[in-house]
Order: sequence, then C-alpha cells, then structure tokens
Amino acid sequence: MQSTLFKTMVVLTLAVGLAFAVPNPSRAEELSPVTLTWVAGAVGGGWYVQAGGIAALISEKEPKLTLKVVPGGGLVNPVRVSMGKDDLGWGITFVDKMALGGMAPLFQKPNPNVRSLGGIFGTYYVHFMAAKDQGVQTVSDMADMVKGGKAIKVAMPMKGTSDLPLIENILKFNGISAEDIDRAGGKVFQANYADMVSLYKDRHVDFVFTHLALPASAITEMLVSRSGTLLPISDDCIDALATDLGTLPRSSGKQIIPKGTYAEQASDVPTVVSTGELLIGSHVSDQVAYTITKILCQHVDELHKINNANQTFIPEKGWINVAVPLHPGAEKFYKEAGYKQ
Repeated sequence: MQSTLFKTMVVLTLAVGLAFAVPNPSRAEELSPVTLTWVAGAVGGGWYVQAGGIAALISEKEPKLTLKVVPGGGLVNPVRVSMGKDDLGWGITFVDKMALGGMAPLFQKPNPNVRSLGGIFGTYYVHFMAAKDQGVQTVSDMADMVKGGKAIKVAMPMKGTSDLPLIENILKFNGISAEDIDRAGGKVFQANYADMVSLYKDRHVDFVFTHLALPASAITEMLVSRSGTLLPISDDCIDALATDLGTLPRSSGKQIIPKGTYAEQASDVPTVVSTGELLIGSHVSDQVAYTITKILCQHVDELHKINNANQTFIPEKGWINVAVPLHPGAEKFYKEAGYKQ
C-alpha cells in the first residue's frame, strides 16, 4: 500500500513539474507590453493628426500597446521603418514601392524590411490640366504636340518632391520628358502648388501637372479665373504604373476623378491614383502586427470617424491595394477573418 502511494506521489510530482517546465501555448501567445513609434508627417499636419487619432484608438482597445507619433514624411518614412528606427509609418504606395526596390531617383538602395498592415488610407489623384484654349483632350494629345515640335508652357512639381517622379513616369509612358518640352522651345516651371495657381491664372503656363486629394483647392482656384480641361490618362498608362509603381489598378474602380468634382467637368476623368498605406517594419512581432490589424478592422466605424482619410479603409479589402508585402501578422488576421484566401 505504501509502495503504491509512493508511486502515485512520484507520478503527481513529475506531472506538476512538467506542467511548469513545458511552455503553455496560450502563455506563449500572450501579448507583452510594448512601446512603438509611428513616423507620420510634420507636427500638426494632416498625417500627424491622423496618426495620433488612430494611435489613441489602438491603445484604448489594447492598453499593452503604447504608440508614440513622431515627425516624418513620405520619402523618409519607408526608410526609417525598414531600418527599424521606427516601428510604424504612413506611406504612399508608389513611394513605398520605389523605396522597397531602391528605385532612382528617390532612393539609392533597397529598403527590404518595410511591410504593410493595409490600405487604403486616403487617395491622391494626378491632375493633368490644360487651358481650354489649347484645344487638347487627352494627355496623349499633349504629348503629340511636343513630339511635333510645338512649344508649350508647363508647371509641374519641384525637384526633390515625391510627386515629380510620378509625373515623370506618366510623361515617359507617353514618350516625352521635361527635357523634350524644353527642346521643342517650350518652358517648364517647377513650382509648389500655390505658385502654380498664379502661373496658370497669369497665363505664364497653359498646362499644370499636380498630384492632390479631391477636390484639389489649387485646381478649383485655377478654374475660377481661367477655363481648363482635365486630361484623361490612357488605360494602358494606368495599368503600367499600377504594375510598376503600385498605384491603383483599374480593377479598384477608383482610378477616376468623378464628374462634377470641378466646374464644367461633365464626365469622369481616368487618371493615375496613389493611396496611403500603413507601414510596419519586419522587425515588429507577428503578434503585435496581428493585434493592430485586428483592432483597425474590428473597430472600423470608430476608425472612420477619426479622420476623413480613414474612410477609404475597408477591412475586407485592406490587404489588396498595398505596394509592399503584407506583414505576416497582418496577413494572418486577414485570412482568419475570411477576407484573404
């Protein structure tokens, strides 16, 4: 009897010991408190405020996650996130794709560790506008003018901005460049958007190329004093940039400036559209990425109320229109939710 009791006690002791020695799967999955930095835009600017509101929502739903918003910008954010200097960041799709691959002229080397939690967080539309007296109907028509040796006067974004390479890629697809405009006897003004308004109104330029959210106040102001036509971009060009730079594909249904956005705009205008996405570094754990993605998707009504730019984030489609690879933690949530196969 004593022998049997002794054996029973030994078995129980071993069982208890093993219970403490073997990791508990549920404990291994428990989220540990962590502080993350979110690189946004200039202090007080749209991106900074937008990030602050979402960061507060995440911390409210999961107190173990503390997010600190820090200043940044479209060009530096994917680099800082990839290097692990910051954990999350706002990104613009075509800039992020150029950063990932190290594409000139914006980036000198690849940034392979930048990932995405999802999009779309805001949309930005390329506007190719021509003064109505130029009689031009499409971007291709304008390019043909330059190829035929006609001098035109153009305003486009300044060197060093992220907008300029996007405009240059559209011109390149249509077979021309800023240098070609100069060679044909034309004039290219590289200016900020406020100066573009004056250049157009004062007839120093007849064509304006911009990349702005809708409705773009600069375009609205230009059209008050001088009639203009928004020039459609060809489907082939839209498709090419969607493939090469991660801008919105035609399958999104969003690659247009809807009719009535501007005065006398009687029809939809197809164009190249970039979007905002939420970046995260590959160094961030799958569990943290999963938790953040889950919070955003399960509290989408609150997310939409924080900022108008958040209203384009649709959980079921959040994984689709991103320019860099999804973080595995985000991908896990989208699959578990049944959004992604």
